[in-house]
Amino acid sequence: MKRVAMIGGGAMGGAIVEGILTGVPEVDVVIVEANDERADEWRQRGDVEVASLADAVRDADAVFLAVKPHQITDVFRQAAESIKHGCAVVSIAAGVPLELLESIAPTGAAVVRAMPNTPVRVGRGVVGLCAGAKCSPEQLDQVAALLAPVSTVVTIPESLIDALTATSGSGPAYVFYLAESMTKGAVELGLDPDTAALLVSETISGAAELLAASPGDPAGLRAAVTSKGGTTAAATSVFDQRGLPSIVEAGMRAASDRGQEMSREQADAAK
Repeated sequence: MKRVAMIGGGAMGGAIVEGILTGVPEVDVVIVEANDERADEWRQRGDVEVASLADAVRDADAVFLAVKPHQITDVFRQAAESIKHGCAVVSIAAGVPLELLESIAPTGAAVVRAMPNTPVRVGRGVVGLCAGAKCSPEQLDQVAALLAPVSTVVTIPESLIDALTATSGSGPAYVFYLAESMTKGAVELGLDPDTAALLVSETISGAAELLAASPGDPAGLRAAVTSKGGTTAAATSVFDQRGLPSIVEAGMRAASDRGQEMSREQADAAK
């Protein structure tokens, strides 16, 4: 791909652009940004072009739709008449199904649905990709290559997109929730807030690195630091008694169910 258009240069779209600029050679990037202040910031950089919607997508080999879910159908319809044959259109909007996107797409365009999570901002994201009916394996590989500098990319059928959203899409918030609770607990035990925040942040970061080295064995890693009758066992036994595993599973189910509801709402709104 020689030219990529990013429709929406905010936090998520901007992070993907940064990854393309630093990790994908010989690709020109053009951004469409409605916020004047952000648009000026992009112009001042000098390594991207800022253009109108029609001008941005006209010669693009890939177009990323990084706008809010309730805006995406209107934006896509506006862009559709200028999108060239063979272009890959990538939606990162939650809850907008491929069927709806493909009903708007111009003839000859390939549609891909992507679900990134917020750690793409630090180059450690996870992105799930679902290919539309007209998306070739080569086009899907090209989209994955654009996202690879800031994320681990997995390809799944759309039937599993809500499961992925409940796992990796919403997953960072679960970790932040745990961090909030751990920090509060540390302060209640007597640590000052700054020290508590540092200990929790570094502990979670280090544990994540350790898990990344053995991704299939969280139970084994936990067992390795849980001595019989020790402090860790005392804590995890309370977690089990209070039903933490069931709470997490129920929360993930609720996230998945909400994703399905959002898809139905978007489809109904587009009628």
